[in-house]
Amino acid sequence: MAHPTDEAQQSSRQYKESAAAHILQGKPEEALADYRKAVELNPHDSAARLKVAELLAQLGHQQEAVREFHSLAIRYAAEGNTLHAIAACKLILAIDPQHAETQENLASLIAIRSAEERQSPSEPEPPSTPLFSKLPRDVFLALLELLEMRRVNGGEHIITEGERSHSMFILVQGTVRVVHAPENAPPRTLAELTEGSFFGEMGLMSDAPRTASVIALRDCTLLEVTRDMLARLGARFPTFELVVQQFYKDRLLDNLLESNPVFQPLSEEQKRAIAQRFQTRTVEPGTVLLQQGQRSHALHLLLRGRCSVVHQDPDGGERPYPDMTEGALFGEISLLLDLRITATVRAATSCLLLVLDQETVKERVLTHPEVRRALTHLSRERLDRTAALLAEGAEVRGSFLI
Repeated sequence: MAHPTDEAQQSSRQYKESAAAHILQGKPEEALADYRKAVELNPHDSAARLKVAELLAQLGHQQEAVREFHSLAIRYAAEGNTLHAIAACKLILAIDPQHAETQENLASLIAIRSAEERQSPSEPEPPSTPLFSKLPRDVFLALLELLEMRRVNGGEHIITEGERSHSMFILVQGTVRVVHAPENAPPRTLAELTEGSFFGEMGLMSDAPRTASVIALRDCTLLEVTRDMLARLGARFPTFELVVQQFYKDRLLDNLLESNPVFQPLSEEQKRAIAQRFQTRTVEPGTVLLQQGQRSHALHLLLRGRCSVVHQDPDGGERPYPDMTEGALFGEISLLLDLRITATVRAATSCLLLVLDQETVKERVLTHPEVRRALTHLSRERLDRTAALLAEGAEVRGSFLI
């Protein structure tokens, strides 16, 4: 004879399968009855409780739906499942925009959860809400009110490569695929992201084109943060812009240290130490950041703005290279190999940069044996690129690298 718990779970699954069939047949009331029976058999089945709440709202039982969503939000937040809690809150506010108790209770539970995590360093911080966890309570409540919840169908593009966008997304439910389509090459899958992941933050912070597409593999629930939301919050809370800027800086540095072949050989501890040594620098349009023929004395990472790049020919003419946009890294090859620069880099607009000084590079990067091999490979790639760009007449000198 099966254990009673197993029996209850099996019966609960059967009721949920029956409910799903009723939904396909356009019978929401029968589906609601089945989901309620499933919840009676397994009160901890949050997915079934969510279906009960959604069907109640669909059938017009608004107050009962609000109570169910509210109970779910509290349960999610108490378990540390912040994203699902926020999604439940947004569903409540769609029914009752004045339901302030939901926001207050959620913020309190998140604050308690964050305090517990700070007291227990062995327990890792949930990766799902890196921006939310750094916000003061009043700012978080304001953002919660603005957040947009989106549902997308399987197969739908959430982000399309090459387009400019002004949003980041947090995946509450579902799975998405990140795909890059290089020129004259077949598309390549970069990653598959599951619940709790976030993506598109660079499009939120900058005006750079998307570097990959994000496609829903199955039906997804998303929370969307737009640039307009950030601007509205910044107008109300002056410190909010600093939090967002730090978030963007940290993300850009994380991406750089994880993906750039110069830094990949370093340990996580070494990468964290280097990240702390980057300094911010603001420059006006026309400022020369690197001068052709000289040597670089710092590594530059462009946070905001755009830089022009030109090669000065021996006859005095200038040959433009492609502009550098937000996220570009430059000066590293000349700095690390002590070679001359092939082109002059100027700020085309007002720019905000992260700068790593020469001393830090020598002390914390060049001491790693794998780094020198990566630099040799990169320098060859840069030489090939320079030769291609100057092939129409200008002489390429092997000691000149950006």
